Amino acid sequence: MKKLLIVTILCYSLFGGTVVSAKKPLDLMCDNREDIIRFVSEDREMMLQVDYIMHRESRCRQLAFNPKDPNGGSYGLFQINGYWCQPSKYSKLGWLQEKKILNTCADLWDPIINAKAFMVMYDYAGWQPWGGKPWI
Repeated sequence: MKKLLIVTILCYSLFGGTVVSAKKPLDLMCDNREDIIRFVSEDREMMLQVDYIMHRESRCRQLAFNPKDPNGGSYGLFQINGYWCQPSKYSKLGWLQEKKILNTCADLWDPIINAKAFMVMYDYAGWQPWGGKPWI
């Protein structure tokens, strides 16, 4: 029995034990949208910035709509403006349509499509469409 214990300890010290990792908890304003936030980024700082933008823009509501914004209003969690999903002199179909993100502006009600739109817009223009980098 003693030999078995020594062999077990030796194997454990040589090969290590089971490592269990858990995602570090975040203090989110949109805690019910953590899945969407983690879909956008796994970087902690970026996740907190995305959470801040989502809360500021829509209060975490996927059906948020601001009809007072120009170009047909702004849609969904990230308040994507209609400019990005309507035909214009710069984009025959709509910028997000050309990027194969959606078919119509109404698709922005889907939180995953809204997050994908956010991601391609962020890659293209940084924080500018949301008024600059969030200071959190």
